[in-house]
Amino acid sequence: MTTLLTGDLIRAARALIGLSQVELAKKAGITQKALGEFELGKRLITSKANEKLRRVFDELNVQFIAANVEANHLEGTGVRWKPQHPNSGIKTI
Repeated sequence: MTTLLTGDLIRAARALIGLSQVELAKKAGITQKALGEFELGKRLITSKANEKLRRVFDELNVQFIAANVEANHLEGTGVRWKPQHPNSGIKTI
């Protein structure tokens, strides 16, 4: 199961790649209203929307990371450009 993206992670990834909400929503095939509500935490992201957004981010070489801690506890979550050579000290989410 893929970890659901949080509003903060979506917003950070969108800023990293320089897309507006309208542009990202169009690429992902979701509405800008839904994306805005996900980012603000007004609406929980659905697994379908999560999958669509992750597909776009993956195509644009964006990677979601966390400290390599317990499986059910994510700490230090963030976003970065996907490296050419993976780092074993970083957990991808």
